[in-house]
Amino acid sequence: MKIFKWKYKYEDVDENQNQYTIEECKRNGFVDAKYIESGNPGFNGNPFIEALPRPRNMKQSSPYFRPIAPVDHLKFKDLTIEKKKEDVLSLKNLRLPLSFQKELEFVNYDVMTYSYSLRNIYYWDNHVFDETIEQNDFEMQTKSKGRVEDSAPSGFSLLGASGCGKSTAIKELFSNMPQLIAHHPEPGMIIPQITYIVVPCVPNSNFKVLYKEIGEAIDFALGNAEPCYELLIAKQRNLGDMQMKVCELIEKFSIGTIVFDEIQLVNFSKNKDNTYEALLSIVNKTKVALSVVGTEDAYNLLFSRLRNARRSGEYIDASAYTQDKKFFSKLTWIMFQWQWFDEPVRWTQELSDTLLECSKGLINQLIWIYKWMNLEYIEAKANGQNVVVDCDYIRKINDKHFRHMKSQLDLMVQQQIEQQEDQKIIDAAKGISNQNYEPEDISSLDPMHEAKITAEVIEMVHRMFPQFDSDSIGDATKQVIERDQDHKLRTYEIAQQTLDILQHKPVKKKRRTSKKKPTSKDITAYLDL
Repeated sequence: MKIFKWKYKYEDVDENQNQYTIEECKRNGFVDAKYIESGNPGFNGNPFIEALPRPRNMKQSSPYFRPIAPVDHLKFKDLTIEKKKEDVLSLKNLRLPLSFQKELEFVNYDVMTYSYSLRNIYYWDNHVFDETIEQNDFEMQTKSKGRVEDSAPSGFSLLGASGCGKSTAIKELFSNMPQLIAHHPEPGMIIPQITYIVVPCVPNSNFKVLYKEIGEAIDFALGNAEPCYELLIAKQRNLGDMQMKVCELIEKFSIGTIVFDEIQLVNFSKNKDNTYEALLSIVNKTKVALSVVGTEDAYNLLFSRLRNARRSGEYIDASAYTQDKKFFSKLTWIMFQWQWFDEPVRWTQELSDTLLECSKGLINQLIWIYKWMNLEYIEAKANGQNVVVDCDYIRKINDKHFRHMKSQLDLMVQQQIEQQEDQKIIDAAKGISNQNYEPEDISSLDPMHEAKITAEVIEMVHRMFPQFDSDSIGDATKQVIERDQDHKLRTYEIAQQTLDILQHKPVKKKRRTSKKKPTSKDITAYLDL
């Protein structure tokens, strides 16, 4: 056994550009590794780190902001009632930027790079460790292993109320990187790297089910049509053997991070094999990063012991923005740019405060209320009723559709206050200063500009190239708009650059403007004299 290293070529891309295409990030299967030189000298030469995309720039425009097409009121007024309501339902595709997403983007990159920095690739001349696995599409002679004496990496804990946007944020977070990367140190040789797996926890699941879910997630990442590694884990005799098999697969496929979604659904018992410490022992052995996503119910499960709090890494409060009135006002202002009312309703602070009162600041609840505000308005107008969209109207909608949720939402607010106080105690015990990330500045967003341009480009490109779906065109258009911060590109130019991205044509790097003064020879050549 020996450490295996090789030289590779770096891609020439802009600092804020992803080295992978949109199609490669969405592909369910192998994507050839593309390396970018890390700014951290300690990471140079680590292929698992330098094959990862850099965290996205969150300063100018939020990559988590996904506008929908603007409402065309000239066409909308001639639609049937059913078609009008169907148009309103597009609100479910609206994604607004939330304050915790900036922290999540950076912390996840930090978590993954530190995890890979603790491991080396080891090379064997035989397949001793591989003989138990019958179904292999490729031969492997490598494992990524860490040293037992090294410290274990920490993940992150993304916790918050149901409906605050956690799972959607995780989906968007990993949409920026390929899940399965193929390294080719030598011709005909493949070293696989599964960058991440997301494991959904099912209600009342025990660790036997959880380990099988990890196997299923690995099968999905590899594109296996039939369960292979899920069955391999399931046939182990006991939890200890299942845990060892999970460790073997983590090393075999160089898994960077495992994210458990809805962690509060797991049955954590006093049995030593069925506790959170059992999961952390996998981290100790393999150096994989382990992160959790869940509601406030997971708070006491995970952090009841101080040592768990220390090893659970960065605690990200996904519900923090719900208590930020100023930030919430910006969200409602953006949302009011899409209206299906006969006459435009002017955004006011009073309307925003009422929506905050009814939704308790939760983004999912906010969009639900706003959706029913528009749907009920369309229904009332069709029946000849006069409707005034004001604070009383918002409360009426909330009482009609969400009265059964009021007590739970009130309880959620009280729990948030208690958990914030508990977190202060934990942070003090860990020696962490109460240093919060600044909420993401979304005041510079121009939602209607992006929505209008995106809708036009989707129509232009899809009409000429129907093989590209609307989501792919929209993702590519967003990349172009983010680079065009001064709005200098015309629509047809954005469409052309969008098509270049979809067709995998290389994006030219921005050239720096020359400060050299033009000579008479340059001017003469330019004028063709």
